[in-house]
Amino acid sequence: MNTKKIALIAGVAVVIAGGLLLAFKMGQSTSTTDVAGTIAAPTAQMTEINPFTHVAAIPAIADPSTIRFEKLKTVEIASKTKTVTDAARCKELQSRDPDGSSCQTTTVLERVKAVEASYSYNGLELTAGENVPGRDTFSVYFRPEEVVVDGPVEKLKRDQAAAMFQVTTYRPMVEQKVVDKSHSHYCDGNYMDGNWVRTDPKCEDQVQFITQTVPSPNFTVQVDVRTVAAR
Repeated sequence: MNTKKIALIAGVAVVIAGGLLLAFKMGQSTSTTDVAGTIAAPTAQMTEINPFTHVAAIPAIADPSTIRFEKLKTVEIASKTKTVTDAARCKELQSRDPDGSSCQTTTVLERVKAVEASYSYNGLELTAGENVPGRDTFSVYFRPEEVVVDGPVEKLKRDQAAAMFQVTTYRPMVEQKVVDKSHSHYCDGNYMDGNWVRTDPKCEDQVQFITQTVPSPNFTVQVDVRTVAAR
C-alpha cells in the first residue's frame, strides 16, 4: 500500500470519528433540553373583576322574609387580580393525601372604591362571634356615584339608608346532572371490614347520568337603588 492510499484512509477515519463525536455531543444536548422542558414553569393569569353586580346568594332553606338591612360603608374592593399556578406543586399535591395546601397564589393588583350595603338574615344555627346570634350576613356593592347622599354614607341613619334600596329575592332553575336509576346497574355485594366487596369480582357498575332542570340550592338576592338621594 503506497503512501497516498494510507493518507487517504487516515483522513476518512478522522472524518468518521469527528462525525461520531459531533453526533454524540448533539445527542447529549438534545437529551438535556428535553429533560429541562419537562419542568413546567409557574404560569400567571390576570383576571378583571366586576364587583358591582348588586346580587348575592343565600341558602334556599333560609327564610327570605327575615332579610334585614344593617349598614352602609365606603370600602375598597379588588378589581384586578393575578393568579400564579405552580404546575410542579400541583403535581406534587396530586400524588399525596390532601392537606389543605394550594398550588395557586392570588394577589390583588388593583382596587376600586365602592359603597358596601350589608344585610343579615336568620341563619340555621348560632355562629360564634356574631353580633346578632343566629343571623348570617351578605353584602352587595355599588359604585359611589350610584349612591348619592349629602356627606359620608356612614352618617346616614339606618332607616334612611335602608329606604334607599329595593330588595328582591327569587330562586332560579339550574341544570343538574343526576344518576339515571332506570338505566343504571349496580353490582351486588356486601361490606367486609368496612369495604364494599362485589359478589362477582368481574362485575362492573354501569352508571348512566341525565341532566335535569331543578330549583337552585340558593336564593338569589338582588338589591337595587330605589332613590337617587337621601337627606
